[in-house]
Formats: sequence, C-alpha cells, structure tokens
Amino acid sequence: MDEKEAAKKYMDIDKPDSIIDGYDYYKTIINDESALKTIKNILKHKEDVKKRMLFLAKEIIKRAETHDDSKLREPEISWLIQMDKEPYAEYGTPEYYKKMEKWKKFFDHHYSNNPHHPGYYEHLGGINGMTIVDLIEMMCDITSYCQKLHTCKASEIIYEQKERFNISEDIIQILINTLNYYYTWIGDFAPKMEESTHSEDISPLL
Repeated sequence: MDEKEAAKKYMDIDKPDSIIDGYDYYKTIINDESALKTIKNILKHKEDVKKRMLFLAKEIIKRAETHDDSKLREPEISWLIQMDKEPYAEYGTPEYYKKMEKWKKFFDHHYSNNPHHPGYYEHLGGINGMTIVDLIEMMCDITSYCQKLHTCKASEIIYEQKERFNISEDIIQILINTLNYYYTWIGDFAPKMEESTHSEDISPLL
C-alpha cells in the first residue's frame, strides 16, 4: 500500500461511533488531500497526548510502589513502633491532635520527605505547591484511610483537610468528585475493583 492509500483513514458509515484507527481502508470515504491532512494531524495529536499521559502514569506507578517508604526506614519506623503502643486516636479528634503534638518529630520528618502531604511544600504555601500527581497520591491516601467508611464520611474527612491545610474549594470539589466517581466501592459499597486486596485492621496516620 502506497503512502496515499495508507493515509486514507475513514469512518465506517455503518458504524458511526467507530473511529479512524489508521489501519482500515474504505474506498468511498476520504478522497481529498485536505481531509487526509486533517486526519494526520488528529492522529499526531492523539499520539502526543498519549505520550504525556503515559509519562504521568509512570510517575503515578512509581509513587504507588514507593508510597510511605520513609515509614519503613529510620528514624520513622522506630517512632511508629513506639506510637502504636499507645491507644489509637481517631483522625480529627482532640486525642489525634494531641498525639500529633506529642510526636511532632515524626510528623515533621514524614511530611518533609513525602510530597503527597501539603507539609512537604510548606515553603511554597502548602497545597498550592503540589502537583496533580501529588494530589492523586493524597486522594488515594485518604481513601485508604477511609476504606471502612461510607463515602459521606470520607467526604467529611476531605473537608477536614480543607480547614487543616487551607485547601481551596475548587480543589476540594475535584477530590470529592474523584471520590464519588472512582471510589464508591469503599465502606459499605460492594467492591468494584477487578483485583482487590484485604488490608489488615490498621488505619494509617495521614
């Protein structure tokens, strides 16, 4: 097939929802050079966007593999072992914040070494210094903490983050939208993930 024929990408007139995939050929659809140029530009744009999305996807996968690794290294691991010997404090309660104050050295160290926490970007204004990848990891961190809660309760915890870290209403709404669209399987909803794992009965500290 010569270059001109290869450029004749088309939509199947019997399947209006199909797209020009760059491989099929239908002789009655595309005949002029202008149309071929348009299709070529669209395909190039699709490829460019794909490359950029996959670049971010690779970073998200890297974050997934290394999330909270600092908790498994010194000095954080020793501090956490000692913290876990104390009574559990539910997130957002006065007891929780008292524990945070008592173990300030742990939280300061953890936040300063993990960009999915606004505290990592304290010198840049906290949440305003974060990237979309940071926000995705933070969203997954919150939903992991909320895995035994109804999405309404999880939303309340997200709003608590708003007050704690001075997060804008726009960002909060995006996080809530993400929670409702992708994470309705948490809490009392039936799991929808193709592959699910059962974690131990431990709620991580945010």
